[in-house]
Amino acid sequence: MPKNILLVSGGDTKYFNLLCELLNSIRNLPDGDRINLAFLDGGLKEKEINFFKKNNVNVVDPGWRHPIAEKKCKGRDFLKINIAKLHLDKIFPEYKIIIWIDGDAWLQSTSVIKLFELVALKKKLAIVSQATRLQENHISFKNAFFNFVKLKNILYKNAVRSGLSRSICLNLQGRPTLNAGAYGLHQSSGHWENFRYWQDIILRKGRLFTSDQLAMGLAIWQDNLSYEALPDICNYMGPWRWCKKRKIFVDYFAPYDPISVVHLAGQDKMRADPSTKITIMDMNDAPILKSLRFQGKS
Repeated sequence: MPKNILLVSGGDTKYFNLLCELLNSIRNLPDGDRINLAFLDGGLKEKEINFFKKNNVNVVDPGWRHPIAEKKCKGRDFLKINIAKLHLDKIFPEYKIIIWIDGDAWLQSTSVIKLFELVALKKKLAIVSQATRLQENHISFKNAFFNFVKLKNILYKNAVRSGLSRSICLNLQGRPTLNAGAYGLHQSSGHWENFRYWQDIILRKGRLFTSDQLAMGLAIWQDNLSYEALPDICNYMGPWRWCKKRKIFVDYFAPYDPISVVHLAGQDKMRADPSTKITIMDMNDAPILKSLRFQGKS
């Protein structure tokens, strides 16, 4: 892997085992030992930090990158990572391409790194849109009186909650969420400053936890900055299918491409308990019980 690419993740002590699985999933891939890794410390214990450092992971406490966020965190130090995700160009200025992967995700292949690099080199945001063929419902809404409906898509709801202007909120109606759980961006891209501009506005009234995703969405949909929506396999959150022959998770629909990033978003029980299993499909559409956690060598 090129020396100028950095893969970043992070979490607190509750995410230690998940971060270990992310680390092990990468190191067990071909050339995985050549991938530059850094973890943001959102509340890791000293022995956990030392463990990662011994395994060639750069552990960095990003601090609170915004004074409002520090005041509003209410002791939830892990939220400093949500804020720091939009400051990675400042935290790691020595790398040309920065790739973020959430701490509850792991890699089946390095294809995501190559795709993120391909787009990031054009100074575009490389990210996965949640408006895909995997969705049964593309727009969230609530029925109201007289056959009217109220749109409830994520970006619109969070924009309203953040007290943004009516025109901005209306512009986000029906817009797909660009999932901030995995993305790639060039160090010198102008997107970073726009991210932080919107983050500053959002944090005045909005939620810390969703501020990063909303800020990124506003940079794209409001500021019209460039991006490319990558395949679902670059940040896969289900539905799930297992190929027993290849012993890998694959895209649910044909041509059943191998998933590169397995993201456990929404899998609260499984994140807390690695023995948890869910029902997924095999290649013959037969239901099987399986964990989505990384099962490779440690």
